[in-house]
Amino acid sequence: MIEKTIQEPYSLEAEEGVIASCLIDNTAYDRISQIISPEDFFDIKTKILFKLISELSQNKQIVDEITLFERVKTKGFEEQIGYDSLQSIIERVSTSVRASYYAQIVQEKAIARNIIKASRIAIEEIVEGSEASYVSSKLEKKLCDISDRVNNEQSFQDAGDILEDKFKLMSERKYEFTALSTGIKHLDDKLDEGGIGKGEVFVISAPTSCGKSQLALNIVLRAAVKDQSPIGIFSFEMPSEQLLKRMVQTASAVNLKKFREGVATEEENKRVFDSLDKIKNAPIYVEHNVRNIQELRSKARSMQRKNKIEALVIDYLQLIPYDTRMSKNDGVSLISHSIKQLAMELNIPVILLAQVNREGAKRDSGLSMHDLRDSGDIENDADVILLMWAKGGDLNNCRVFDGQFQYLELDYKIAKNREGERDVMGKFKFINHLGRFQ
Repeated sequence: MIEKTIQEPYSLEAEEGVIASCLIDNTAYDRISQIISPEDFFDIKTKILFKLISELSQNKQIVDEITLFERVKTKGFEEQIGYDSLQSIIERVSTSVRASYYAQIVQEKAIARNIIKASRIAIEEIVEGSEASYVSSKLEKKLCDISDRVNNEQSFQDAGDILEDKFKLMSERKYEFTALSTGIKHLDDKLDEGGIGKGEVFVISAPTSCGKSQLALNIVLRAAVKDQSPIGIFSFEMPSEQLLKRMVQTASAVNLKKFREGVATEEENKRVFDSLDKIKNAPIYVEHNVRNIQELRSKARSMQRKNKIEALVIDYLQLIPYDTRMSKNDGVSLISHSIKQLAMELNIPVILLAQVNREGAKRDSGLSMHDLRDSGDIENDADVILLMWAKGGDLNNCRVFDGQFQYLELDYKIAKNREGERDVMGKFKFINHLGRFQ
């Protein structure tokens, strides 16, 4: 075991200041209880007193030195907390004006102690032989849970002020939209603010081989190569080299089959190498392996912290590992909830790819949200769900030749659109030999 060589941080003055504030002002507890709980106190006397104050307040009883000390005696704590001791605490402050300030100090010290505790546990696990990657992921999750306790509530007035400024800029034609553009105008026009908003989960659902991964890569290329926006990708289906080849083919507009067979022109060769150089140097960060959704969230946080990613692609939902003691539906539901929480926590768009059942695409009406495979709660958690399919469920039925080249005409539907119109239909022109969507 690791010896405790670090002095546990705490502030007795702040802890006693909280107790005194509650005793001289009955409204102080309501403010303080939103910030701290009894578990945040280090000193045993103040911990007991705040717990008893909480009980009195929840029972709608007056909180003063007399009722509190009666509670002390009833609970058998008189030996630990004498009346003189309580009096000395009350004399600590003369007003409750600084009650929230004292509470924030108590909270800060509690967070510091919890960080120390989590770090000690991580060290012990490493010493006992646990894998560093496992311990690192577990520690990061614990640290995020600890920091999540900080009171970050936003009032409606704050949100209203932000929205008012936004509306004014819009009316003056000065507002700069921050949504992630898909690069496809007819699709962006159907989405709120012309793209995928911050904190939103944008689900792309399609049967196998309909190009959902390629559509996501089109969005990545535009954002990372053209706009130099850092993008993170979790790819559980394709290795990095395959992703890179697909992006090079799309960016260069050269079918790499020609390149491999040595029949590409000199100009096509140049386009391929120029595109490869641009993509190699673009801010795209790829991860292929996670053990569970917690590790995915941990690695995503790390991506944002290190590389300031502005969007995330996850390819695809049903390949994220889950606890096999759960049903597939429950496992997917847990993952879906966690991805929505991640999008809001990082405040970035998350493009989530998902499989659908092939049979749905064969219906005359096409796919619906019910066709999402192992859907869990995707319908509830997603902000936008884009369904994409080949007419009649057969790619051969949607091949079109326009006199210049062949492409696939794919139907799509915005089946869910939290901030806009839903069940809006459209058609993609998928030039599949180049991997380009229009």
